[in-house]
Amino acid sequence: MNITIITSTFPYPLTSGGAQAQYNFIDTLRRQHSISIIFPVNNKNKMEALQHLQAAWPEVTFHPYSYKRQLCHGPFLKDKIVRALKLRVCPKSERFLAERALKPYGFYFTKDFQSFVDDVIKEHHTDLIQVDFYPYLHIVNYLPANIKKLFVQHEIRYVRNKRLLSSVSLTDSEKQYYEEIKKTEIDDINLYDQVIALTETDKEEMEQDGVTTPIAVSPAAVNSPILPFQQWNGKLTFVGGYSHIPNQEGMDWFIEKVLPLIDLEKIKAIDVVGSGWPEHYNSIHPKLHFLGFVDSLKDAICGSLLIVPILTGSGMRMKILDAAAMGVPFITTSVGVEGLDFLHNDSCIIANNPEDIANAINKLIADNTKMKALADNAQEIFKKKYSVEALSEIRNNIYKKLAN
Repeated sequence: MNITIITSTFPYPLTSGGAQAQYNFIDTLRRQHSISIIFPVNNKNKMEALQHLQAAWPEVTFHPYSYKRQLCHGPFLKDKIVRALKLRVCPKSERFLAERALKPYGFYFTKDFQSFVDDVIKEHHTDLIQVDFYPYLHIVNYLPANIKKLFVQHEIRYVRNKRLLSSVSLTDSEKQYYEEIKKTEIDDINLYDQVIALTETDKEEMEQDGVTTPIAVSPAAVNSPILPFQQWNGKLTFVGGYSHIPNQEGMDWFIEKVLPLIDLEKIKAIDVVGSGWPEHYNSIHPKLHFLGFVDSLKDAICGSLLIVPILTGSGMRMKILDAAAMGVPFITTSVGVEGLDFLHNDSCIIANNPEDIANAINKLIADNTKMKALADNAQEIFKKKYSVEALSEIRNNIYKKLAN
């Protein structure tokens, strides 16, 4: 089958859960299907990453939409300048937070981009078009009517927005805009022939809110090694890049609300793994270390206790699957573990307020036996339900059914 993937997030380097989710499926299925990938070149999707994948995936064809072509569109250039000024002058203002949540920056469906996509589809003799991530959801309005179209819902945007903005006093116009883009999101989803949700929770949410397109559940896969639990090394770890707002929000909340309640005398370090964190975070506390992107996640988190203080968002937390595979115990919020089959006090600890999270950390770091039991149970769940092989077969069956 000839599959063309249109994605706002390039599947390499593996610096985000979204990139990891794409990478593992394409890596598994690239020999069974002829795959072409359309993506925009930007600060996240760099040409060095393209060169790496071109060497690793000779069967896959890549079609980068150049940054120069994007800059030729006046509104894109204007947005870029205005966004840069706001990030410098008022990064924490409620109006800018609302704007960042509600508007997917940098993605325009210009005639030039539409022509670029059409040319690739014709050149590739595409049988199935797969669109990944919310910023390109709307492109369904410009795709050929005679080709099957599938949307991979990595994260329901209106659910994420509702949670993210729950603490913001929205203006009447912002409330109205939220409702409008929620309706547009659902209307656009209903133009596809098939939707893939990563969790049963997301599927139920969309169906309740009026999505009539068939929805199949196909969890994202991680390709982490299965490793035994290691005795606690004195570290807490957090995994997530700064550019994903729920990571930023969760880490800020942890630092402000949870950190003062932790017995830091017993903790060597709190390592934050992920790119983009501003330099000032390193001066917040001497035991907080922002490591940036690391080549080996295994070396960064094995032996630690993973914390997942995620308050907003939807979809799947790939960091939890990584931890489960590698024998790393984790403490998470209900939102963090939403849609996954890990249970409180059996395969993880679930806590939703600062006091409970801090108490869980203080107790668990003093109980190596409990940490091992949680990690072992989580790993068994991972092996049964979240292996790359099993999940790739689920995805492949969806492709075959849609093509028939």
